[in-house]
Amino acid sequence: MKKLLLFGLAAASLSACKKESQTTPSPSKTELLTAKNWRLTAYTSTVTVTGNSSSTNTGNIYALLSACQKDNFFKFNTDKTLVEDEGSIVCINTPQKTSYTWEFSSDQTRLLVTSPVSTDDFGTITELSSTTLRLRNTDIVTANGTTTTTVDDATYTAF
Repeated sequence: MKKLLLFGLAAASLSACKKESQTTPSPSKTELLTAKNWRLTAYTSTVTVTGNSSSTNTGNIYALLSACQKDNFFKFNTDKTLVEDEGSIVCINTPQKTSYTWEFSSDQTRLLVTSPVSTDDFGTITELSSTTLRLRNTDIVTANGTTTTTVDDATYTAF
């Protein structure tokens, strides 16, 4: 009878213990953006002209950047400040660091950066993970029956 009672108590105590869920909530966009520094690692521009004749050309803008531009990086801070750092190779007549403020659009799909002079739309966030930030800007101009669409895609890598 003692064995049966001990077995019953053991079974009851085991069934009362539930393993807690080990799921971790996904980090917010702010947490992802502010966790690391971001360096531009790819930048393409695609221009499509439609009208009397049509053409599409894509250029690798990143390949045209100088070494002093390619080592620049951004640090987004949780207080909504942003520092652009020139990295180890400083371009001529450029300060080592420049400060801005940043914010998401109200629906958190666009990244906006404000300097003392203006607010610039960094672009639509097409990807934001712990390692990659991808932004896209689209500009459409129509004049004299011709439409020119420019799509710029920038990829930043976290480090």
